[in-house]
Amino acid sequence: MGGCRRRLKGEIPADQVRLTEEKVTLSFQKSARLPGFRPGHAPLEMVRRRYAPDIQTELKDSLLREGLRHAVEKEKLHLVDDPAVEEANFEKDKKFKFILRVDLAPEFKVPVAKGLKIPKKSPEPVTEADVKSSLDRLAEPHAHFDTLEPRPAQEGDYAVLDFQGTCGGKKILEIAPQAGQVGEAKKLWVLLKPDAFLPGFVPALYGMKPGETRQVDVKFPADFPHATLQNQTGSYEVTLVELKERHLPAVDDAFCQENYKMPKAELEARLREDLTASRNSAHRNEESRAVTQALLSSTKMDVPEPLLDEERRRLVARLVEENQRRGVSNEELIKHKDDILKTAGQNAEENVKLSFLLRRIAETEGLQVEEQEIVQEIAILAAQSGQDPRLFAKRLQKSNVLPSLADTLLRRKTVDFLLQHAVRG
Repeated sequence: MGGCRRRLKGEIPADQVRLTEEKVTLSFQKSARLPGFRPGHAPLEMVRRRYAPDIQTELKDSLLREGLRHAVEKEKLHLVDDPAVEEANFEKDKKFKFILRVDLAPEFKVPVAKGLKIPKKSPEPVTEADVKSSLDRLAEPHAHFDTLEPRPAQEGDYAVLDFQGTCGGKKILEIAPQAGQVGEAKKLWVLLKPDAFLPGFVPALYGMKPGETRQVDVKFPADFPHATLQNQTGSYEVTLVELKERHLPAVDDAFCQENYKMPKAELEARLREDLTASRNSAHRNEESRAVTQALLSSTKMDVPEPLLDEERRRLVARLVEENQRRGVSNEELIKHKDDILKTAGQNAEENVKLSFLLRRIAETEGLQVEEQEIVQEIAILAAQSGQDPRLFAKRLQKSNVLPSLADTLLRRKTVDFLLQHAVRG
């Protein structure tokens, strides 16, 4: 067998089989309830006859466990999954022979952790324009809208629309019941800019006046979220109810004090700090990706199938959940099933390989996670979720999440070590 999968053959001598059988039978005797005897006091031979099939099953399991334990200790094997029994038989001479299929951790040469080459880049600096843009976004929830005097619609207006769409002579909502406002709407607000709403829909509205009705044709793209509309042409009867103009409040000291309880200068400083932290984090993630890719490209290893399958299933579930949150229909997900599986498969193999690599590098370099680091991480996670740190820690411990948290911290520390010793150029 190739890769990380092996066949483990073993043989247990007859005298050891007899000893194990006696132990198993005695354990059955202790709990046996047979007519005429107190629990645990039935004759051994009667217990043996009464529970023969169960004793035989337990005997095989005990011998397999003992055979596996002996092989693991002798050969120093590192199993990553439960073994599969291919053969388990008693010979005529009472010996017990077995063949197990086992999946082992991969064997590979640990790469040099220091000196990995990654591109030399710096975080994008935060400009005054960036800060102003953030300030403007803070003002958007406080905007107010005025109804415009009747005039032709133009880019930048907010149009209040009534419309109903058809496709091939049928209402769109009959063809695609989940299409919602793609099919029809009453008093829907649409910002008039070329790429808003549906392809080609908004430009066709330019020049309309309130009260006017116009037919608008839309070509649905091949990747449109609703599969039944892909590559089809929709026809909309659109009535412009009214036009609105948005007015943003001035972001001055008065605005900042009223809404954020601080002067404008302090709010700008905080926004600058947040933007800087965000860009530093993005830069760190980019460098982490680069250094782990450099690590992966320097190492060849086989991947255990059970771990690969488990990670692939996890990634598929995550991809499906993310797409559903974005509004992608089940029809569309099924249509792109092969692409999803391919992407998940590629990422799963990288993730499993990287997990082994980082663990071995941590061992080689003597990297460990101290208890205080776990406590600090729990405090951060508790603060982010608005929970009491002690209660949060108890919940993590009860749900057995702490080992996974420690492993995550060790991976992070190992990547930090790689970045610290990377060569940028």
